[in-house]
Amino acid sequence: MHLPKFEHLRPSSVGEACRLLKKHGPLARLAAGGTDLFPRMKYGLESPEVVISLKDVPVSSPKITDDDELHLDALMTLADVALSPMVLERALILAEAALHVGSNQIRHMGTLGGNLCLEARCTYYNQRHTFQYVEPCFKRNGHRCYLLPKGKKCQAVFMGDTVPALMCLDAKVKIMSTRNNRQLPVEKLYSGNSLRPVRLSDDEIVTDVIIPNAASLRGTGFKKFSSRGGLEFAALTVAALLDMVDNGKTCATARIILGSISARPIRALKAEAALSGQKLSDKLLQDAAHEVAAEVRPVMHHGYSVPFLKECLRVQTLRTLTLAANRINQKQHD
Repeated sequence: MHLPKFEHLRPSSVGEACRLLKKHGPLARLAAGGTDLFPRMKYGLESPEVVISLKDVPVSSPKITDDDELHLDALMTLADVALSPMVLERALILAEAALHVGSNQIRHMGTLGGNLCLEARCTYYNQRHTFQYVEPCFKRNGHRCYLLPKGKKCQAVFMGDTVPALMCLDAKVKIMSTRNNRQLPVEKLYSGNSLRPVRLSDDEIVTDVIIPNAASLRGTGFKKFSSRGGLEFAALTVAALLDMVDNGKTCATARIILGSISARPIRALKAEAALSGQKLSDKLLQDAAHEVAAEVRPVMHHGYSVPFLKECLRVQTLRTLTLAANRINQKQHD
């Protein structure tokens, strides 16, 4: 991989990394696993003068706090997240989502925090531009979109596979900077603006992911659809969560989060409302899946048309909800 020249810094702590980011400002980029940054540098989409690596920063093991919350170090590799016994027990949907990211090699390099902070993607932007397309797009400081020529804004799509799962779990992130530390619901981390999809300042770093424990009988499911599995990014992802009451007969609350179809993950609020307070049945799940396809308009991307994505949403939502419901039944019979 041929990259532009840059200064490579390796701080030994997150605090030191924040100070380096503050010092070098817009000239610097942060690299954890580097699986998103370095390909962009290869294609000439990023040309930082300084790359600040987090490889020398110690990684903490998952732990359960006194508040019964699961704390995960954002520098955990996706492979470690997928295989962690604590994550499998307390947040199975996250382990499944992590297992669906890229190839085995990518999962052993990429980190949980890196997946949360991915850049938005589109087929025009994520390639070299030295031999084609004279006029730059919105994401390259231009004034047009090659995906939708009449579009008034950038249509690049956010494709972090773990984010819909974490949103289902009502997770929070801990963020460190040179000024202060703060916590933010994962859902609030995303702007919906493809030009800057993640709401982080230049000197801020996501350090931890915090997942509250389930207080009720719960079933979850995660599905990712792509034409070639781990060889490419998703056409879409669906994460679903069902919290049950009445001895597992009635859905108290539902969450359905759709990823890789917009500038940020989308909650299917109407479908969630249709499930809440209802007794689960095959027809109810089918109706909820139809509601998802009706209420959500995905962005056309990577060769997938809007009609195809809407039908795919219906099918994958039904499969995901069915998986979650089956897991509830299995728990009741164990």
